[in-house]
Amino acid sequence: MKLYKLLIALVVFSLLLSACGGGGAPAATESPKVTEPLVMTVWGSQLDPEVYQARLDLFKAKNPEIPVELLYIPSDYSQKVQTMMAGGESLCIIQVAEDVHGYSGKGQIIGLNDYVSKAGVDLAKRYGGTGGLVGAYTWQGQLYAMPDRGGALVMYYNKDMFDKAGLAYPSKDWTWKEFLDAAEKLTVRNGDTVEVYGFAAGDWWPWWMSFIYMNGGAILDANGKPVANSPEAIEAMQFYQDLVYKYKVAPSPEDYANMGQGGPDPVFAQGKAAMSMTGFWAVNSLSEIKELNWDIAPLFGNKKNATVLFGSGLAIAKGCKYPEQAFKVIDFLTGAEGSMPIVTMKQDAPANFEVLSSDAFLNAGWAGDKKINLKALADSADIAFSLPLSPKWNEMQTVLGDNLAELFLGTKDAKTSLDITQPLLEDLFK
Repeated sequence: MKLYKLLIALVVFSLLLSACGGGGAPAATESPKVTEPLVMTVWGSQLDPEVYQARLDLFKAKNPEIPVELLYIPSDYSQKVQTMMAGGESLCIIQVAEDVHGYSGKGQIIGLNDYVSKAGVDLAKRYGGTGGLVGAYTWQGQLYAMPDRGGALVMYYNKDMFDKAGLAYPSKDWTWKEFLDAAEKLTVRNGDTVEVYGFAAGDWWPWWMSFIYMNGGAILDANGKPVANSPEAIEAMQFYQDLVYKYKVAPSPEDYANMGQGGPDPVFAQGKAAMSMTGFWAVNSLSEIKELNWDIAPLFGNKKNATVLFGSGLAIAKGCKYPEQAFKVIDFLTGAEGSMPIVTMKQDAPANFEVLSSDAFLNAGWAGDKKINLKALADSADIAFSLPLSPKWNEMQTVLGDNLAELFLGTKDAKTSLDITQPLLEDLFK
């Protein structure tokens, strides 16, 4: 009887050793074979799905075993994606932007840290020293989307106006002192009437938020807590307001209305402002204005340089049946080869730093025959601050928009406005 029990024990032990590979770690389970296409959702203009498909075709040529179906949603994108998720439709790869943590906060997309680590992706190398949009797409230590497209907010300036005033062109080395000095000298007045403004300001969050970060301030601190009324933020917003109402080198909302213009971009395009901060998208429209002699430069700073990176990322839906294969797709698309059609098909600025710095991007003829300093985009990658994205981004924007309105109208100063805003943000983030 004892011998029988001993034999049984030996058999069981032998089976365990066999299952464990001789006592080592269990063999890694293989990813399930893809039996249906991975659905990838994107938005955009008519060019966008063409570019995404061209990039997916490059991936398919190397990975025929992973089919991907592109689903183009030209309007009401987030609403439709949310509806599809709620209905149980099998989505895998989702294009996201500032709404990334609207998805992550609901558990609708998965964290990518382990996939990035397993694939050996060097995020700093791929997206620049500061990681570009990586920080913005990270929440509570977990990356939820790989940056895909990403052009910075840069300074557009009228070269003829600078030349006429005998001023050096805008520089990354500027502080607010040099910026204000140039804006004052570039403002052309006829009595009490301003004919040309030195700078075109506005109430869109990337403009004024950049000034806060230039001064060492923030909206949310590293722990995600509101710090909107810090001394640095108050000083920055007061300076921004003073450009309009004290120094009168930038138009007020009333001035824009009197000019029949909705904001800085058209005012700059019509030669009524010498400088304007906007994104890469303005290159194409401005290149069509032959009489406008313009260029771009990286944004400056005060205590430090700072700018906003616009763009979008690619995330993996929680219900994706093939997350490892989905990340393989995303890894390829955001790599150098997969990002290149963004440039060659003249879609946008890529988030990939290698491609953004390449001769292909710099010499792509984005502005037709006009030579512009496209290196300003790459130079901006390392001064971009992490956007204060969170699952409550939309609600935060509402609080900021509602309570800073009077600051932009000039009826409340920065301290009063931000002191009112701070406790509301604290309530939101409790």
